[in-house]
Amino acid sequence: MKKIAIATDSNSGLTQKAAEELGVFVLPMPFFINDRLCMEGLTIRHADFFRLQHEGAKISTSQPAPQDVMDFWDKILADYETILYIPMSSALSSSCATVLALSRDYGGRVVVIDSTRISVTQKQAVLDAKCMADRGASVEEIQQMLLDFDHEAIIYVTVDNLKYLKEGGRITPTVASMGTLLNIKPVLLIDGGVLDVYSKCRGLKAARKKMIEAIRNDISERFHCNDLKSLNLHAACCLSTEDALAWKQTLEESFQAPCSLDRLPLSLATHVGFGACGVALTRKVDR
Repeated sequence: MKKIAIATDSNSGLTQKAAEELGVFVLPMPFFINDRLCMEGLTIRHADFFRLQHEGAKISTSQPAPQDVMDFWDKILADYETILYIPMSSALSSSCATVLALSRDYGGRVVVIDSTRISVTQKQAVLDAKCMADRGASVEEIQQMLLDFDHEAIIYVTVDNLKYLKEGGRITPTVASMGTLLNIKPVLLIDGGVLDVYSKCRGLKAARKKMIEAIRNDISERFHCNDLKSLNLHAACCLSTEDALAWKQTLEESFQAPCSLDRLPLSLATHVGFGACGVALTRKVDR
């Protein structure tokens, strides 16, 4: 029997195919489209999601049924001694508290870590944990690393359409109407699992510039670095392939450093819609 399995949920942005290639496990997160249950990465494609969202479908996020979580874990535990499970931040969803409660019935064989992350930063935590597991680190060592680095990450996201922030209750209808009229694009900040408005800009170009300025400031002021040698740069988007690659290139040229590129998970896409793009930093772990 293998020793440690690294598992997460699809809020990390990891697809089932990518997870299989990496040797990790991903629990698909549920959501409802016009009251129909969908599972991210299993029963609906991203292109179909955005088409339905554009057509005005009623979309809401949810959390996995307890039995689905336990079935997911039980299947993994048939081949592994222990699961280290890294869910979406507890500050953004109650699913973390649910899986933590469920794990207590597994006698220590399932260890849930609230990394206070989502999307590309959550994915990076999974990659770091997997790397440590592969080199023979113990569950306790991996757990301590994740806790030590949980706040060593930050995400900025801007949106092209305020409609979905309004529908999700993030902004009022009045603010959405005025923002649309004035071409205001908010820059959202996800820090320690908490989502907030960082800035408001006139136009998408200005919003993207603001995110780059914020990242440049974070490199020195938050992470106390002179460059990106000890940091990972990430791009995350709900864009066409061409536009996503262009955003990635812009970031690489701005910081003279390599940049990963991922799609935003549907849990975030529900609130930000197609056209959203983001940038993130995580501190590199000595693995």
